[in-house]
Amino acid sequence: MRLRGKMEDFSINSRFLRQELPFIRYLPPNYNPDRPCSLLIAQDGRDYIQIGRLASIADDWISKNIIQPIVIIAIPYESRASRWKLYHPAGSLHDHYLHALAEEVLPFIQNRTSIASSPDSRTLIGDSLGGTVSLSAALTFPELFHGVIMQSPYVNEQIIDRVNTSANILPMSIYHSIGRGESQVKTTKGTLENFLSLNQDLHRAICTRHPYRYSFHERNGDHTWRSWQPDVRSALLETFSE
Repeated sequence: MRLRGKMEDFSINSRFLRQELPFIRYLPPNYNPDRPCSLLIAQDGRDYIQIGRLASIADDWISKNIIQPIVIIAIPYESRASRWKLYHPAGSLHDHYLHALAEEVLPFIQNRTSIASSPDSRTLIGDSLGGTVSLSAALTFPELFHGVIMQSPYVNEQIIDRVNTSANILPMSIYHSIGRGESQVKTTKGTLENFLSLNQDLHRAICTRHPYRYSFHERNGDHTWRSWQPDVRSALLETFSE
């Protein structure tokens, strides 16, 4: 399906990552610089565009006034190894990536795109480790990001402890989904993890922190895009419905 909006490739030279950081910008149909849009930043960006059909679904629904106009920034990863370094809480570049999002990518977008200034209008989306780093970025920079969409995020005790001790979760709007078939998921490091049980633990932890808005969805599905793709539609509707 041909987009009514517009997609362009950009890149920045990140001083935090000491490397070039590419990303794709999607502008909605009838984009007007005088009308600021909400912002959605996607980790695993190329997967979300090509497999998740994020831009094409948004484009169609914006045209039909089903969801509000949004700008999408999709940040691809270079390799599985680099993805782990950037997204995993123990990754060597994890903290650097969070600062790159907040202090380099976001200002770059603000200077070239009309987006709303409120953190309530800025959402981060990701699957698996991409969901983990999205939550981590919002907890680290609550003055910038209040929205999180995490599909089957990787969870460990460190992440749950951070939620349990963070006051920054209070203003957040969170969409959280997990598949009932995710009790044995092979991770990037080759280990088997019970994503379902750990996400249920994360769900309980988030509930005790009373975020502004939180929805948790256990669906029939596994740890693949076959399950995440239809869930993208649900997340967009819930987060950006007109």
